Amino acid sequence: MFNLISLRLFIPLLMLVIHSTVQAESLISEHIDIHHFSSLMSENSDNTKIIDVRTSGEFQAGHLPDAMLIDFYAKNFVERVKALDKDTTYLLYCRTGNRSGQTLKLMRNLGFKAAYNMKGGMNKWVPAKYPVIKP
Repeated sequence: MFNLISLRLFIPLLMLVIHSTVQAESLISEHIDIHHFSSLMSENSDNTKIIDVRTSGEFQAGHLPDAMLIDFYAKNFVERVKALDKDTTYLLYCRTGNRSGQTLKLMRNLGFKAAYNMKGGMNKWVPAKYPVIKP
C-alpha cells in the first residue's frame, strides 16, 4: 500500500519537474559584457528591443541608440514590463547593471523568451566609447 501511494505522488511530481526543466531550457536569460551587448545591438532586428531602466533624468543625460525608457522606479514598472511581447528579444541596461539585472530576473519569472542584461551598465559602456545619444 505504501509503495502505491508513493508512486501516485512521485509520478505527478516527476512530470512537474520535467515540464519545468524543459520550459526553463527554452528561455534565454543572461548577464553579458558590453562587447557581447554591442554585437547583439548591431544584429538589431525587428524582433530585438533595447530597454533602458534608468530614470528619465539619466536617460535624458545620454542613452543608447534606439533605446526605450521604462523607469525601474516608476509605479507602473511591473505592469509595463508585463505588457511587453514575451517573444521579442530584449537588451536591458541601466547605470551599473543592478536595476537591469533585477529586471532580467523579473522577465525570466514572467516567461520572456530572450533577455540580456548588460553587466556594468553605462559605467562600463561610456568609457569603452560605444555610441551614446546625447541631447
